[in-house]
Amino acid sequence: MAIQFEFYQSPNTIGTNRKRYHARVVNFQRVSTDQLAHEIHAGSSLTIADIKATLISLSEKLVRHLEEGERVHVEGIGYFHVSLTCPETRTPKSTRANNVKFKAVTFRADSYLKKNLKHVKTSRSKYKRHSAEVTGSDIDEILTEFFKTNPVLTRYSFEQACGLTRATAGRYISRLAKEGKLKNISTYHNPIYVPVPGQYGTEVPAEEGE
Repeated sequence: MAIQFEFYQSPNTIGTNRKRYHARVVNFQRVSTDQLAHEIHAGSSLTIADIKATLISLSEKLVRHLEEGERVHVEGIGYFHVSLTCPETRTPKSTRANNVKFKAVTFRADSYLKKNLKHVKTSRSKYKRHSAEVTGSDIDEILTEFFKTNPVLTRYSFEQACGLTRATAGRYISRLAKEGKLKNISTYHNPIYVPVPGQYGTEVPAEEGE
């Protein structure tokens, strides 16, 4: 078997003339706890129930130690620790403890794991999920046409109109909002956009145009 990959345009070059691409793993298969338990069972004398119970217990113990801020090493797998987030401040003393929140569980692979993956084979994927090649001017033309018959724009309708992936559409639409071309008239988590007056074929109000 080989790791399937495809080339994707690097996010920081999207919409620019300086295009760069990077390889990304393409695999839609998810390995479940049940599958792992059956595979471990096939090579050991342990029952599937015992294996699942051990994996669940490992998860519970991992949580308990991470809650204490400890760094957990699972031999042959890697190191786990918690990262935190809080508002930036010039004076740490002014930041209250309840403003410091859990951000993520960070994982660093063990040397054994990396060593055994060092010689994996790779092959180009047969299944491609690329965004269309569009420039900033292309998007301006598409949205000008779109707003002739549609009063509002969502991330999904933008994705469909421009032939973009979900992630790329999200990046583009956020950038257009920051540039003052689109305005969110809904909530942060459920954005609905309209063109800013003067953008995408819309008229500028008389008091602004004078």
